[in-house]
Amino acid sequence: MKLVHAPWYMKHVTGLFSKDTGEQKGFRAQYAVFWIFLRDEKDLQDEVLINHELIHHEQTKELTPFLFFPLYLGNYLINLFRFKFNTNEAYKNIVFEKEAYLNQADLLYRKNRKRYAWFKL
Repeated sequence: MKLVHAPWYMKHVTGLFSKDTGEQKGFRAQYAVFWIFLRDEKDLQDEVLINHELIHHEQTKELTPFLFFPLYLGNYLINLFRFKFNTNEAYKNIVFEKEAYLNQADLLYRKNRKRYAWFKL
């Protein structure tokens, strides 16, 4: 797993999906199969943020990228309708994100994680 400080990408590419403006535009981090892209250099030291993204890595290993990404996107699209196009609620209720947010502070979670834990959420 490679951590990449990518401020331009995080602001201009993930920023397309962000409501924030200015320096806060875009996401702080994004998992992309073998990489974790980070907006700020200080985030390279944020263990909780990195753990959140590594939980997505575990989910992807279970499903392969060919299933993980379509299921992630499909769950988001379904949630858009469930939450009346509230993009923030739709994102927070993606089953993969729910697992990651619930367990991101537990740095031992990935070691003890049960397979397909996201499925029970």
